[in-house]
Amino acid sequence: MTTQVLVDVQQVLVVDDHRVFTDLLLLALDADPGFSCVAPADSVARGRQIVAAQDFDVAVIDVQLGDGDGFVLAEEILATRPEVRVVMLTAYPRPDLVRRAVSIGASGLLAKDGSLADLVEGLRSASPAHPVLVELPGPDHDLTARELEVLSMLAGAADVRAIARTLGISPHTTRDHVKSVLAKLGASSQLDAVVEAARRGIVTIGRG
Repeated sequence: MTTQVLVDVQQVLVVDDHRVFTDLLLLALDADPGFSCVAPADSVARGRQIVAAQDFDVAVIDVQLGDGDGFVLAEEILATRPEVRVVMLTAYPRPDLVRRAVSIGASGLLAKDGSLADLVEGLRSASPAHPVLVELPGPDHDLTARELEVLSMLAGAADVRAIARTLGISPHTTRDHVKSVLAKLGASSQLDAVVEAARRGIVTIGRG
């Protein structure tokens, strides 16, 4: 007599607007006995419709969708269904995306250029307490901790005097830090420095 082993199947919602990637991910998940996919969504709007109509255990959401920010949809899901494990996907891993994923309580941030097997395994083990996060290269800068503070405040639209007050240093010293930041990033202005830092994932524009 054969003993049947029951597998706890996790229902997965995939929200991604890259059709080929989505189809491959759905095939990989459906081939795994531990997962089953609900209807996929290719936009924030369609994702919201499915969230309102269906139950699921895991949500896999692209960071950038054609009609909006995938993190917004993730936060909405976690606010109404805190038991759902949310894993973010990105084609361009950056430190600020990792920080944002962790800050909203996501179970992970994974790269879309990795293998499907690694992605599926990441979905299996990811949790808010032990998020599965994409590996990032070392820092693409040689800025000091103080220079990073100054740069972060510049990205948050603070001026030199405001930065000086916040950090408890003189405006002259603050300007020296700004000059050093510009030199190390190869920038000709504060705006150029912030844009270059954002491009490298060192800061997020508009966020302190």
